[in-house]
Amino acid sequence: MIGVEYMAKYISMLILLLIILSNLAFADNKPKGDEMSKGRINLVLTSSAYAAGLYGWGIPYVLGADSTRAYVGSEMVSIFSAFSLTLLATKNYNYGPAVSRMVQGGALIGTAYGLGMPAIIGSEKEKHYVVMPMLITPLGALAGFNIARRGNINEASAELMSFGGIIGGLYGLAVPYLINVDDLSETNRVRAYAGSVMSGIPIGALSFNEISQRLQNGKSRARLIELGACMGAYYGYGFVLLADPESKRPYVASMMLGLPVGTGLSYIITSGGSYERGRSILIILGTVFGELFGRGIAYLVGADNWRTLTFGGMLGAPAGTIVSSMLTRNLVETSKIAQKTSEYSEAIDLVCKLGILGTYSTIAHGGKNIPIYIPLYRTTF
Repeated sequence: MIGVEYMAKYISMLILLLIILSNLAFADNKPKGDEMSKGRINLVLTSSAYAAGLYGWGIPYVLGADSTRAYVGSEMVSIFSAFSLTLLATKNYNYGPAVSRMVQGGALIGTAYGLGMPAIIGSEKEKHYVVMPMLITPLGALAGFNIARRGNINEASAELMSFGGIIGGLYGLAVPYLINVDDLSETNRVRAYAGSVMSGIPIGALSFNEISQRLQNGKSRARLIELGACMGAYYGYGFVLLADPESKRPYVASMMLGLPVGTGLSYIITSGGSYERGRSILIILGTVFGELFGRGIAYLVGADNWRTLTFGGMLGAPAGTIVSSMLTRNLVETSKIAQKTSEYSEAIDLVCKLGILGTYSTIAHGGKNIPIYIPLYRTTF
């Protein structure tokens, strides 16, 4: 039989898959005229992933099927149905990627609430932990759609609200651990964790939404604020590791304190820059590679324990951020030059066409007729 631990691992893989695929679908290097397609792609990926990761095996499990063929057949039917029906339902989709990102975030929150509600009521039946996510996930997706459509949510808000919901859920897990609920009964302990997570998710989403309302540079800057939050938690962990305490709770507390500090610093540092055209992604990669490079340098000079390696990474990460920021400034300048060049090219094109018309008019006055074809109007369908 399929246990709760297996379901948790399966849903964790689903969430990771959704994050990776949605980031691929939301890449900055796609044309601006394809905004509707990006939103539609995200919805198709989300529904297909849920069909494979939740409904495909969940339906036969709830019905008590004991045949492998039943699970394989259910997976095939669920994936194909979700893919084709989502394509059909989004045939005239015209809301853009921000709304679809909110739909995805609402679905993930619905899944989390579906897993938490049986724990809140103290249910010991494993099937309840499958049935409730299957029922509440589409309700969460519908709620995300309505919030985005009525609240005029942009991509930066959708990005940060989704990220904030994840952070809020992690804080929800950390609070019961810090206050030590281990002395409670197993039922009450699970109930405490589930209730804390369910409370932390909306708090985190609303907190990061407040940050998004003050952004001027869109989702690219939002990604760097997310990077700052992660780096704040990383440095919180690193400083405690250098102190090497015996208890594990200082690590969690320090990460919880470091995350808002990193968020605030990244908000301040990125306030005056432009990070479009993939620059934010390159800065994130530079930070990661800088951290790895710092660890490598520490190892080469003789580091023989994780504390020293971590210290090297803590020095290398900001160095990678600074270097990648400096080396990607030309992306913004090149973009401005390309835009001006495009404007000049259109003007030159118009002058050339007028010159051809004038030449033709002169020749025609001489009694000679030469057919010419000049595209004065262009459109695409």
